[in-house]
Amino acid sequence: MKLLKLPIAVLGYSLIAVLLSATPAMSQEVLRPISPKFTPDPQVYSGNASGGLPLQSVANRKANGQCQGLTQQSANHSLTLQKNFGFLALKLISDRNLSLLVQGPDGVYCRSGKNPELSGAWMAGKYEIWVGTMNGESSSYQLTISETNQ
Repeated sequence: MKLLKLPIAVLGYSLIAVLLSATPAMSQEVLRPISPKFTPDPQVYSGNASGGLPLQSVANRKANGQCQGLTQQSANHSLTLQKNFGFLALKLISDRNLSLLVQGPDGVYCRSGKNPELSGAWMAGKYEIWVGTMNGESSSYQLTISETNQ
C-alpha cells in the first residue's frame, strides 16, 4: 500500500501545477435584465476586448453588417430583454476601432469602426454580445445601453 501513495501524491501535485499554469478563460458578464423605461438610462458597463478568433467565426450564422476584427470564443456580455423595445441602442466607446457583434433571437448583427452602434427595434429575448479588436490586442471599452438616440 505504501508503494501506491507516492505515485498518487506525485500525480496529484503534477495536476495542481498544470491547473495553476493554465490560462484562465475570459468570463462572460451577465448584464442586468431590462424592460422598456429602465433606469438609469444609459446603462454603462466596462469591459476588455481581446482574442484571436475572427468575429464571423463565433456567430452561428452570417452577421448582417460590417464585421471585422478578432475576439474570444465566449461572448463578452449576455443581455436579456424582458419585453420588446421600439428603440434600443447598444454602443461601444473606446479610443480604438472596435467591432460590436450581437447574436439574438432575430439574427446576428455587427458594426465595426470608431464607437460602433447597433440601434433600432429589438425583440424580447437573450442576446450574446462580442467585442472585437482589429488586431486582437487587448483594448478597454465602455458598453452603453440606452432607449434614447445618444
